[in-house]
Amino acid sequence: MRRAAALLVALALLAAACSGGEPAGESTTSTAAAASTAPTTLPADTTTAPSSTTTAATTTRPPAEAAVSLEPAGGDPDPALEAAVEALYAWIADPAGTPEPDLPDGLTRLLDDAGPAGDLLVRGEYATADLPTGERVGAAVSRDDVVLLVGDGTGWRVVGARLDAAGGTPWYGEPVRRVMVLGTDARPGQDQQGLRSDSIHLLTSAIGASAGTILGFPRDAYVEAPNGRRDKYTHLNVYFGPEVMVEVAEGLSGLDIEGYLITGFLGFQQLVDAFGGVPVDVPFRMAEPKSKAYLNAGLQVLWGANALAFSRNRTVPNGDFRRSLHQGMVIRGALEAVQELGVIALPSLLAMLLEFTWTDLDAETLLTMAAGAYEIEEVANVVLPGSVQTISGASVVVLDDSAPGILADLDDGIVDVEALPDGALIDE
Repeated sequence: MRRAAALLVALALLAAACSGGEPAGESTTSTAAAASTAPTTLPADTTTAPSSTTTAATTTRPPAEAAVSLEPAGGDPDPALEAAVEALYAWIADPAGTPEPDLPDGLTRLLDDAGPAGDLLVRGEYATADLPTGERVGAAVSRDDVVLLVGDGTGWRVVGARLDAAGGTPWYGEPVRRVMVLGTDARPGQDQQGLRSDSIHLLTSAIGASAGTILGFPRDAYVEAPNGRRDKYTHLNVYFGPEVMVEVAEGLSGLDIEGYLITGFLGFQQLVDAFGGVPVDVPFRMAEPKSKAYLNAGLQVLWGANALAFSRNRTVPNGDFRRSLHQGMVIRGALEAVQELGVIALPSLLAMLLEFTWTDLDAETLLTMAAGAYEIEEVANVVLPGSVQTISGASVVVLDDSAPGILADLDDGIVDVEALPDGALIDE
């Protein structure tokens, strides 16, 4: 997974890339050939000297302009994307004299508040990718500036940005994002989406606070199903699908969750291998034949088979609770690896993510949510507390009375670690 995404989710679930040096090919505008590598506001060429017949100096200020030079980070040039980015910067330079591009309302308000930037010279690079859904995503980067775009077949639309001209404040959709990440116990040849959820996590991010949370649910948590009966949370994916897994988490927390990402054993293993492994600090030595977890303690890169074995191992202290914590460690390791690649890698990461997972999120939601991961500096990995009990002859986990409060605490995307009850598993 070192060249893809989990995005994890994450992504995964999850820094900005710098561009530098001289561009290899022809720039978008010839006036940018000698540009600085950062977006720069230039002094206007303003003064016209008075002639001998002029009684006072006249000062004229020509309309502000943006000279943008972009190079593809890989693949063929995309003039339509370059034009969309140039149109954005032209409007930022001179909002009064330039047509406003099609932008999300939140980004428009942010740029309106910043006011006109004046003349701009911008040099950077961009990357694009075709998603398996048929949609296209792109990211343009110039030093700390980031522009996110979605292609619909007729052109490119800006869906998010972090711009120096707006004070470097990122706008990637809502300030708090939430997504469910589900891993089923489906083996190769089985329905990877339709079996029991072996791994159940709610991922949140709060860009303004540069923080996020990985919250694990014990797979055997005893919850109420849509039919009014109570059952293990893991079983609901079999009977009702991932949409209901999200609905149950929303009911327990009282929060809106944007959607889900789901895969099985095979998809997870292939994703990790395609990325190039995930860094994980294995907390203790493992030699467990059922999960085939044979690992030494310490920080190491886990490839697909070992990452799956580490995530599956139930012969550990606190059983399923600690296993959920270990799964969160893999997610966080993927996030850290993705951040190292820089946001320019985001389009290809999302394409790889969707090659091995399924989701109900559209391209814009995925792109802006994943871009927020590059703004995250602190992530708490927490498992909801509970106790193992026998109900109707079945071993289940009854969630602790504190669980609803922990879930509701994620309204700002950040769990209050100090308020967690004694015994709650956490890996900060």
